[in-house]
Amino acid sequence: MSKSVSRVVLAATAVAALGLLTACGGDDSDGDKKSDKSSEKTAEKTPGGEKPAAPPLSKAALQKAVLAKSDVKGFEIETMTEKEFTDGGEAKAAKAECQPVAQLMGAKTNPAPKASAYVTFASAGALEKGGAGATGMIRVSSYADSGAEQTLKDLKGALGTCAGGFAATDGTGQKSDVAKVEQLTAPKLGDEALAFTVTDADKKDGGTVKFTVVRSGAHVSVIFGVDLMNPNKPVLPETVVSTQVSKLEKALAK
Repeated sequence: MSKSVSRVVLAATAVAALGLLTACGGDDSDGDKKSDKSSEKTAEKTPGGEKPAAPPLSKAALQKAVLAKSDVKGFEIETMTEKEFTDGGEAKAAKAECQPVAQLMGAKTNPAPKASAYVTFASAGALEKGGAGATGMIRVSSYADSGAEQTLKDLKGALGTCAGGFAATDGTGQKSDVAKVEQLTAPKLGDEALAFTVTDADKKDGGTVKFTVVRSGAHVSVIFGVDLMNPNKPVLPETVVSTQVSKLEKALAK
């Protein structure tokens, strides 16, 4: 295993140990087969006189639209497989209204995306220099119908309702309570965006993860970051977020 891969795998393992994982999985296995019909349906729903929204990208197209090492300097970026994400199981909140946040800690989301692509990122050489530096994951997903809009709507509601924390279990059924959810100023990206932190209630082994979620038409980019050496002060580089959104939107413009 190369040093770059080792660093990212180790980083991803450490993030998983915090008990806070990015949303993933739940893809429609027939999504690519249905892409043409979904695209036609989306175009038909566009009001007259407006430019039709870009149709949901297939899994193959998303894999080209997600960040690669050559896209952003100073970071190691590695692809994650579908299995590596979906093995995480389904996270659940005790309160239904907090499920949109809880599901960011597992491998199943509602609404379920049509297709998704995943990568991990880590500041180049961070772990070799003692662990300080940004580490995290990116999930870029396409949705059928109004799934992307609903995802942001549900999450926005949960951020306001669940700020004081909530009881939850992770994908393995283990206790994974959240102490607090704090909204941050969202970047002016995409059609709409949210930024927030989620803090684990486990003061000994937990930490805080910083999320940015951006909707670009029928697509949602979920990006989170931590600092492995300082779990309570998460890091999510703006360049990673903005470059990912830009790359996705360039793919949608083709």
